[in-house]
Amino acid sequence: MSERKHHQAFTRGELIGAFLALSGAAVLLYTFGWVVDFGLNWGQAPWELFVLPGAASTLTNFGEVTVGVLAVSLTVVTIIVELASNRYTPRITELFLRDPINALVLSFFVVSAVFIVWVDMSLYGMVWPSFMAGTSVVLMSLNLLMLLPYFAYVFDFLLPNRVVGRIEKSSARAIRRVARGARSVNGARHDVRIAVEQLGDVALNSVDKKDKAIAFAAIASLEEVAKEEIIQKRSLPDAWFATTDLGTEDQDFVALHPAMVRVLEARRTWLLTKILRQYQVAFGEAVNEMRDVNHLLAIHTRRLAQTAADHHDEPALEQCIRFFNTYLRASINARDVRTAYNVLNEYRVLAEHLLRLGRADVVVTLAQRAKFYGQLGFAVQIPFVLETVAYDMATLLERAWETSASCHDALLDVLLDVDREARVDTQERSLRGVRKAQAKLATFYLGHGAEHHARRIARDMEHETHERLSAICQELESVTEQEYWEVSDRGVHFDYLPPDRRPHLRTFLGWLPAWRAP
Repeated sequence: MSERKHHQAFTRGELIGAFLALSGAAVLLYTFGWVVDFGLNWGQAPWELFVLPGAASTLTNFGEVTVGVLAVSLTVVTIIVELASNRYTPRITELFLRDPINALVLSFFVVSAVFIVWVDMSLYGMVWPSFMAGTSVVLMSLNLLMLLPYFAYVFDFLLPNRVVGRIEKSSARAIRRVARGARSVNGARHDVRIAVEQLGDVALNSVDKKDKAIAFAAIASLEEVAKEEIIQKRSLPDAWFATTDLGTEDQDFVALHPAMVRVLEARRTWLLTKILRQYQVAFGEAVNEMRDVNHLLAIHTRRLAQTAADHHDEPALEQCIRFFNTYLRASINARDVRTAYNVLNEYRVLAEHLLRLGRADVVVTLAQRAKFYGQLGFAVQIPFVLETVAYDMATLLERAWETSASCHDALLDVLLDVDREARVDTQERSLRGVRKAQAKLATFYLGHGAEHHARRIARDMEHETHERLSAICQELESVTEQEYWEVSDRGVHFDYLPPDRRPHLRTFLGWLPAWRAP
């Protein structure tokens, strides 16, 4: 279950307090008036007021008032529920009707109206219905006193964050109950599927309306549902992972080839895939429009991948990486450089996490995929993507060296090859940004006594021109602040070289023929 606290405008205690406050104010006001009018000459007990035939004229109006209260309640509720459904998801109506408090209060209004109307028909018989008259007064008073607190509850219920949190908690609870054997698989699967689609609708509609706060909440809730399944997966029965009905009934799988749907059953990843499909749709909608949403989607996908890795769920980890790759492809196709830049950052963070877990094989695969997308970005004339890949890989190599990872040498091979395709396709012998990243990494090696690795980088750069090497040296030495001078999601300057590594830059460049003989 999510540890996040959803915003709540009114707690139940506050709503009950409002009701009691209104009730108390009404009682005090009536008591004051009664004392003024009758306190000096009490000729009858207070309850006898409801026995007097003269009260009939008042009681006959109660039916109209209660029906009016019911009409006002239904009108207000219908309007705001419809507005919320149109803005976020049509399924809000279902959530509203299934809520026990809404059902209880509206039922109370209806029963009160019917009872009071029937009492009106009993006022003119041979016997005065004192009990029914008193009950009518109580019910009428409760109807009026409950009206404002109930409206406050309805507005609070329909707060988007509250709706999203309610869907998330019900889904997580359903998964846990199935894992404990406390609920049938089919019913829980259906409810969870509908809940995921509800959250996906909220996220997509929020992106469409540029409502970042609600989009963020829906995306985070989808992650919590996926994490709950990953955590509970070993306790879930095999029937939970069946995909026989998904290929014909589920909107996220009907377009997939039947063989692909069957693979999801074997990998036990249908729910994760469904959730990531919601992410993919929202990502495509937000590209070049709401880059913060794209970055958040990458963050939550990375966190899901980390959760899968922590729980040794290899199919789930692979599926998260596939969707990561899909994000990169979509960003490059849309020429959204900033989104690609942010997604690559999460890609690197995931690789660092896998390094700490000793997953060298997956880290090398991630590096190779990053190189592929960097070269793809260069091919479509957005070379900054390739430069970003080079800097991220250099950072990853530093972490690999510090942790003595077995994949270090393989990662260095990938970095030195990252601009190979660019060298063939352009007249430049290399890209300056890539070479700066490699030169920075060489200073790291020299500072840590790994000169042989720095020599490998020097051999790869031995054909660089003096002009390019001078430009690299000048650009790296000119940046003295680590924080970039503009606001960015990473907040660091690629060209920043720590003071303790600056002396090693010219040492490294001194190994290159063009630097020694301009």
